[in-house]
Amino acid sequence: MRVTYTIHIHDKGKKAKSIINMLKALEEDYDFIEIVEEPHEIYPQTEQLLKKRYREFQENPTGKDWNELKKELKKS
Repeated sequence: MRVTYTIHIHDKGKKAKSIINMLKALEEDYDFIEIVEEPHEIYPQTEQLLKKRYREFQENPTGKDWNELKKELKKS
């Protein structure tokens, strides 16, 4: 299962650039890391994911309690 994490860095100072460069270096060494610079608008893949999640919510608005779902996921 693929998990996507989003990190927003809003600063352009030395520390921010250092973190970005560190992440880019890690990307070169590890094939499971991908750095994507997103524009200020919503990235197309993010928009598709949000639309999918919204459709799923509309189909099942009651959903499941997070604690219940977490227990189910731990059993898998």
